[in-house]
Amino acid sequence: MRITMKEKLRMCEDHLNKGTSLSHLSEQCHNYPVASIKYLVKLYRKHGRNPFFERDKREVYKRDTKLMAIGQVLSGRSLRSVSIELGLIDPAILRDWVKKYKNDGEEAIQDTYPRANYLLKEDRFKSVVDKKVAEENERLRAEIAYLKKSQSLVKRLEGATVKEKARIVEELRTTYKLSILLEIADIASSVYYYISMWRSKRQMYMPKLSKKLNGYMSKYIKNDVDITKFTIN
Repeated sequence: MRITMKEKLRMCEDHLNKGTSLSHLSEQCHNYPVASIKYLVKLYRKHGRNPFFERDKREVYKRDTKLMAIGQVLSGRSLRSVSIELGLIDPAILRDWVKKYKNDGEEAIQDTYPRANYLLKEDRFKSVVDKKVAEENERLRAEIAYLKKSQSLVKRLEGATVKEKARIVEELRTTYKLSILLEIADIASSVYYYISMWRSKRQMYMPKLSKKLNGYMSKYIKNDVDITKFTIN
């Protein structure tokens, strides 16, 4: 049975302030493992009450911090001691990092927020609801921005070409998620990337082509030569 953060905090304070034995605390909390209580007590001694509160609002776990912790474990330090030093509420968090590092390599370790699995049920629900509301708000803002761009570009939204839609998406993608914009514009991601690649190549080669063309024109205009008879290699 999962126990709440308040119950974990109470166990620590009862043990340290009232002298309640770990075994008795374990019995009170549905036989919660004594080893886990020991870990929580050490965590409390090191960081106080902070690790037990507002876990869904914590800072992200930075990649460099995770790699440093993984390196310490791989060099021989105990997983629990490193976890306590970082203020992790559960050493399983660090265990997962080490496992991912061993299975997928260093590149797989990235900045992350605390896993939803480590949040309480009510915290997980609140996090999911907040995320859904944020995504819906972002989608509405993206739709409004897309419509404004579309109306300024073409009078008939349904008559906009794929290239015109892709151009609008390109202008807005720094502000909104690409997946949302593509859904609003009704463009397949493969089509969008193809158009973007084509546009990038054109922008890259056009200055060179214009310079070369201007050179040919200057050369033959001076000699009063009909340039229509020549081609650019």
